[in-house]
Amino acid sequence: MNSLSAPTMPALLSVQDAIFPAHPFSGLFALGREQNWRLREMFPAFSVDQHGLPSSTARISYAQARESLLLARHIGGADLGILSGSRKSVSALGEMGLGMLAQANLGQALAFGLEYQLIAGSMLQLELEVGAQQSQLVSHALFDDRELQDFLDLDHLATAMNAARSLPGAQLTPQRLELRGNLQLSRSAAEAFFACPVIVGADVSQVVFASAMLELPLSAQSEQATLSRHACDQELASIGVLGKQSLVRTLVAMQCECRSVTEMASTLGISPRSLHRLLVREGAAYSQIAESVRMGRAKRLLLEGHGTEAVAELLGYSDERSFRRAFQRWTLSTPSEYRASRQT
Repeated sequence: MNSLSAPTMPALLSVQDAIFPAHPFSGLFALGREQNWRLREMFPAFSVDQHGLPSSTARISYAQARESLLLARHIGGADLGILSGSRKSVSALGEMGLGMLAQANLGQALAFGLEYQLIAGSMLQLELEVGAQQSQLVSHALFDDRELQDFLDLDHLATAMNAARSLPGAQLTPQRLELRGNLQLSRSAAEAFFACPVIVGADVSQVVFASAMLELPLSAQSEQATLSRHACDQELASIGVLGKQSLVRTLVAMQCECRSVTEMASTLGISPRSLHRLLVREGAAYSQIAESVRMGRAKRLLLEGHGTEAVAELLGYSDERSFRRAFQRWTLSTPSEYRASRQT
């Protein structure tokens, strides 16, 4: 007898999983050694030696890392993301970096790096969006952590730029850098490092560049590329993250903005209480995640020329007034003010 299979809860990355190696912190450790930070106290989970170097085998959780990062940001200030990211290179990215170096062109190198970014200890999710004329490397939250998001955006985008610049034969020249927060950032420092105009207060954090740059040739090494892919798969499997995604990215992918908690729990094949426990464990709020996605869609629809009544209907608001109130509460501007600000 045939029967429909019940939904299966996907395997999830957790803020408690000890999966992050020293790679993503190499810039902070370099800066700390230069400025005589108390690195042992700041990063106790990494067993820092007398020379200020972390254990090469230790892995820590996001929950452990965030306490160290918050302290580092307090010391380093708003420009810490640039100061940290600019001190990292392909060689600091482990096997993933070797795989990038072996690709045929810049686009393939970026694609390889993004596929295996967890190996380099990525604490958010970078995605490459390719367009006919323009493409962008976009930063998305891996976990629901607004307190650290600005730092992680800047640090990881700076790391990606440094990695791209380290590839032989390909010089990625961005057209602009957009940052969703970082209002205290020294814009001149960011412009000097990224070598392009910098926009703060944007809808998303991203590096924008000409799509033609993805075709810039590299010194292809097919055998090394295959070996690196195999090594990366093995490393992901060894730390238990192969095929896993964070709860935040899972909810976004499953259109949480269109589903209630009860509906989402049913889709995941768990009870609403179990979903609530997962959210508490991850320090995440379902309403905040859903509203963030909903407002992102609203902004895109408004800029595409849709009226507020149509946007309200598309996003499931009871009426136009409810949408306007929600939009102004989230963005501190009305839909018409937002659209006007992006068209000037």
